[in-house]
Amino acid sequence: MYDVVIIGSGPAGVSAAIFCARANLKTLVLGKTETSQLVLAHTIENFFGFPEGIKGHDLLGKGVKQAKKFKAEFVAETVVSARQAKEVFEVTTEKNKKIESRSLIIATGIPIRPSGIKNEEKFVGKGLSYCVSCDGFFYKGKKACVIGNGNKAADEAIDLLHYTSNVTVISNGGGFEFSKEFDTELNKRGITLVNKEAKEFFGENFLRGITFSDGTKMDFEGVFMACGESSALDFARELGVIVENNSVVVDERNMTNLSGVFAAGNCVGRCKQVAANVGEGANAAVNAIKYCGSKNLYMDYAVK
Repeated sequence: MYDVVIIGSGPAGVSAAIFCARANLKTLVLGKTETSQLVLAHTIENFFGFPEGIKGHDLLGKGVKQAKKFKAEFVAETVVSARQAKEVFEVTTEKNKKIESRSLIIATGIPIRPSGIKNEEKFVGKGLSYCVSCDGFFYKGKKACVIGNGNKAADEAIDLLHYTSNVTVISNGGGFEFSKEFDTELNKRGITLVNKEAKEFFGENFLRGITFSDGTKMDFEGVFMACGESSALDFARELGVIVENNSVVVDERNMTNLSGVFAAGNCVGRCKQVAANVGEGANAAVNAIKYCGSKNLYMDYAVK
């Protein structure tokens, strides 16, 4: 059991880790630093304290080293889902590890992942959804599928079995890229895999199925989109957090509407600069520290 699990290892997540670990919270950061947009920055010249500029990779590396100094743990695994059970949060990683925490800080950013499948927008809420834990209930006993070729799709398909036994995963072309652990789970549970590229969703007022690029069709009453890795919006929707205009809604404490769940960085839709993200990570962390009861009035004094 961790005090705080931070989902995302970019500047907001690492900044949060420094504060939480330094306040003696048991802190875990999940994510792959090499996927952070900061790593792609060749030279940063507008970050406080580096008048000669610094490479994004080096800046993030220094932050990780600093967080580890205070005993923050880092695991380079992608999180595929996050759920709440009473006052405990559980996250699942790409290797199907289940990790529990008293609080969460979501700092994954918001990747843009258009599917390119015709009529996707038309059928949203009319047979097409993006969250099994949100909408799976409406497809009890119905024929449903998940579109996606990675661990996020596998996790959603397994979750969908709580509502219907008729579950298919469609790769949308290019084959499947499941981890060994998720591949084993899919086979064990008898989930059908279809390696075809979806071209179009068809139906009238409600979705009825999918037309593939080879001209064949399959009928479905429900389709769940799970392309790419999980983003802040995916985690937020799973947990019941309010999302508006493709951003996670937070208050001045960087806390969402759900007690114990914080969000920081680009996913909250404010200033998308490294300095701002670092500050938001710090603010989320300070309030996570208060939430966990480590210090009612948190003041970060250096202790020798």
